[in-house]
Amino acid sequence: MCSTVNKIDNKSNNVWFVYWLCHAATNRRSESVSDVSARREAILDVATRLFARYGFRKTSVADIIRDAGVARGTVYKYFSTKEEIFHAVIRREMQDMLSRVREEVEKESTARDRLRAAVLTHTAEIRKKVNVYRVATEVLSDVIPRSEKEVERLMEEALGVYAWILTEGVKAGEVVVDDVETTAWSIVLAFKGIFMMTASGQIEERMTGVIDALLDIIWNGLKPREETA
Repeated sequence: MCSTVNKIDNKSNNVWFVYWLCHAATNRRSESVSDVSARREAILDVATRLFARYGFRKTSVADIIRDAGVARGTVYKYFSTKEEIFHAVIRREMQDMLSRVREEVEKESTARDRLRAAVLTHTAEIRKKVNVYRVATEVLSDVIPRSEKEVERLMEEALGVYAWILTEGVKAGEVVVDDVETTAWSIVLAFKGIFMMTASGQIEERMTGVIDALLDIIWNGLKPREETA
């Protein structure tokens, strides 16, 4: 009906009524989408807190419903099972982590500083989400293979951030890299131990120093060689 408003004779007494109906319906649809998103996010907020505190196995859908203060049908309107809720929690947490990493990387102007920002932010986000991270690593492989695949996909997105840093570094003449994708993988694997130790609460006090030391080793292998006479 809204698409036909312009075809109606402007002298018609009905045109303004039709126009009002169209815009009222549009506003209702927008509010509905917003409400749905807010309710879903609220449920995930509660689920994240419960999974982090009690773990996947000890958290039930009934617990989530109770703490969210919603009807049972409301939760099942968005999620069919507890596994699906957990899958959504992991996806949201990792997407949030990647967004924070990209945000901090984009503030820097050199490949060295971007790489440092990426690793430090990645580490800080793991520390902030440490309980969810632990739960995820405990149950992904043997309980929810679907989420494991989602983590792998998001890992590819994370690698894309490091690959972009290297690509821009090559363009600026800051680094020499023959295979950007392989080098990005190598950097992530080099820092994997630090990420895992962060998740377990180890070396927290000297984390920045450890990261900088490892980053220096990596950077020395990436920067152009000075020609000797």
